[in-house]
Amino acid sequence: MRNFRLIGSLPFAAFSLVSPALATPQTEEYVTAHGKAQSLKNSPVIGGRLGLSVQHNPATINIIQRSLMEQRGYAHAEEAADSAPGVSSGGSPGSPAQFMMRGFSGSQILILRDGIYYGPTTMVNRPLNTFNLESVQVLKGPSSVLYGQGAVGGTVDMRTRDPVFDAPHANALVSYGSFNTWNAGVGGSIPITKTLAIRSDFSRTSSDGYVKGADPHSNDFTTTLLWHPNRSFSARLSVDYLTDQLSTYYGTPLVNLGQTGDAAGGLLHSSTGLGVTKSSLWKYYNVRDPKAGSVNATPTLHLSWTLSPHVTLHNKSYFIYAKRRWNNAEAYSYISQAGSTDAAGNPITQGSIGRDRFYVYQNQHQVGDTIDGQFDFHILGFKNRVVVGGDAYYLRFIRNRGFPDATYADSVSLTSPDGGSTGDFAGEFPYRKSPTTMLDAGIFMEDVLTLRKDLRLVGGFRYDWLSLNRQNFNQNDSFSAASSFKGHYNPSNFRIGPVYDLTDNISLYGVYTTAEDPPGSNLFTANRGQFTRLSTSRQGEIGLKATALGGRATTTLSLFDIRRAHVLVSTGPDTVATAGSQKSRGVEWQGDITFNKHWSLSGNVAYTYSRYGNFQPSATINASGNKVPDVPAVTANLWAVWSRAANLPLDLGAGMRYVSERKGNYANTLSLNDYALVNVFAGWHAYHGVTVYGRIDNLANKHFIQWADTSYPSEVMLGAPRSFSISLQAGF
Repeated sequence: MRNFRLIGSLPFAAFSLVSPALATPQTEEYVTAHGKAQSLKNSPVIGGRLGLSVQHNPATINIIQRSLMEQRGYAHAEEAADSAPGVSSGGSPGSPAQFMMRGFSGSQILILRDGIYYGPTTMVNRPLNTFNLESVQVLKGPSSVLYGQGAVGGTVDMRTRDPVFDAPHANALVSYGSFNTWNAGVGGSIPITKTLAIRSDFSRTSSDGYVKGADPHSNDFTTTLLWHPNRSFSARLSVDYLTDQLSTYYGTPLVNLGQTGDAAGGLLHSSTGLGVTKSSLWKYYNVRDPKAGSVNATPTLHLSWTLSPHVTLHNKSYFIYAKRRWNNAEAYSYISQAGSTDAAGNPITQGSIGRDRFYVYQNQHQVGDTIDGQFDFHILGFKNRVVVGGDAYYLRFIRNRGFPDATYADSVSLTSPDGGSTGDFAGEFPYRKSPTTMLDAGIFMEDVLTLRKDLRLVGGFRYDWLSLNRQNFNQNDSFSAASSFKGHYNPSNFRIGPVYDLTDNISLYGVYTTAEDPPGSNLFTANRGQFTRLSTSRQGEIGLKATALGGRATTTLSLFDIRRAHVLVSTGPDTVATAGSQKSRGVEWQGDITFNKHWSLSGNVAYTYSRYGNFQPSATINASGNKVPDVPAVTANLWAVWSRAANLPLDLGAGMRYVSERKGNYANTLSLNDYALVNVFAGWHAYHGVTVYGRIDNLANKHFIQWADTSYPSEVMLGAPRSFSISLQAGF
């Protein structure tokens, strides 16, 4: 959901979406090129440890830099990632920040923070404030060879800002907008000595939410100490501390329109007569005292040694502590006929909304380390670079949860829900405890062999030892052997592909990649008999990357085909099932051009064909051959920027996003209508380093559905209506 809007400043230049960070694994520094599209010859961290440029990496990579996030007003990393070709984000009660790309979503998309795996995406990921980030990096397709498990549809890495040594720098932001939305941030970098520098950033976001009562807010503090005593060694110690309260708007109920009438048009259509009423739009169906907060602390240490011009070593150590709390009414079911009762035995009036209660308390402790070496040498006269290394982590995840014995805890009016409290219902306490321990150790190798000046062969391999111990305890604290299990797995994955330069600025590539990893859904909710083996995936991809007009234009084109077997799916808020197979194929295009110092245009479009093969998510639903829920066939983005309009210190811009029709459930009986959103902005550069911005999002006030979670089939998530914001951004 998009409850916040952050507005920032943009220098008098246009920036490309396919704008690779100027980061090699050694320097991790970022440079902004003014007046032209970013070069495809720069090396993003997410592309692997070989230091390959975007042009010479056989994969689709999109980098959304800080300057672009400021210009377009992205407050959270999820909004930034949505601007990449074929990416869309969504949320649900238990999965507040998840992505869809290349036909896959949820835990099949890997989320990293500075290259660190936090756990299953749908359970542990949180919306991150962009003020603390330098870039959001997106790698499409399976990346298990690079990062291990859970990376079939793609990988998203949130990269924080580093200190710099040239001079002190400071940044500040204050913004106010619709729904009483506030954003603020302050940060800076200080060189303490010639070899030691520090950077700290603090940001806060808060809002009433576009559905009043949701009340999301977050505080994110990041500080990084960088020690660079000589050219051959560097140490980076970073600590991130995030506290938040997620939006507690969990959906708008689907009703039987034959009984209610009052249909809200333009949102969806259903073959079973379901819909959303006008009177329920922007209504809040949760309790008055909801909980959806967390505390997250992550210290990390990165070390780099250059032993010789041909040998470099890296080590990354980290610790993660997280505590998360949910306690809400999450599922909202329209009562179409009399006879239902609530937890107190009271009859529920026909036409009301029956609500559940669901609380989850999570505690996570994780420690890990990665070490690798990069070696440059020649094989039979051919230039070769190889990276070899290993990583390991220990993850202890304790999940306590409770449900009322009754189907419905209570009920509220469809048109005037009155809130109510979380309460204390029979069956909730004592809670059900499920501690899970995951231990993973892996070895990996990446290699690039330069066969000719214009031809490279890129490959990689990874082998893992994965141990999973899932324990469940009953309400009387007795061990549940019937649902608990232990498993030991040994996934092995590889990728290989050539990159051929037609010219110095145009390259063709092809790649074949495999992925054998935990199968799609959240393993921390799997029970005995639901999970017996890892999923297997493979992807074939071909593409083209080109730069023209002296660097003022870039374009990328890719075609992909993914097949995935033994998929695990979520069938409810606390259940999963092994359902079958999935196939996905499509095409993605991105183009950016800077016409001159005033005008620039950037856009992308993606087509995705995603279907289930043999797929039966439950005993009553056979989804074989059906479309995958929440996957649009077409997504498109377009931005135009007029910098220094009429030779004034004024930037004007507009953007459009289009998302085609999607299915809202496994049975494909619910279809979410397509939608197009238009955003506009104006920025006045009042003083050197100081910009005042105004912005309007969803200019036409389009009503649309952003997400439909298959675990909550009785409701859908509305997207944000029209909103405005005004901000002051300063950077020195």
